[in-house]
Amino acid sequence: NVGSDIIPDSDVTRNLGSSVRRFANIYTGDLHLKNDRGDYTLIEEEECLTIRFNKTGKRYKFVLEPAPEFD
Repeated sequence: NVGSDIIPDSDVTRNLGSSVRRFANIYTGDLHLKNDRGDYTLIEEEECLTIRFNKTGKRYKFVLEPAPEFD
């Protein structure tokens, strides 16, 4: 258990897990993604997922359709 923030000692230099030792699940609130190509926030709404392009504030809705073959 961790009782405080986990902050790397410099920007874009540390990994959480690896390609061969991965975490099983990630439990989070909104997911913030930012690198030199983009700046997005994935938001879980009540009925859908949206993604906000943080540079403009525009939001886009993920189109989801039922996939009973995976149930």
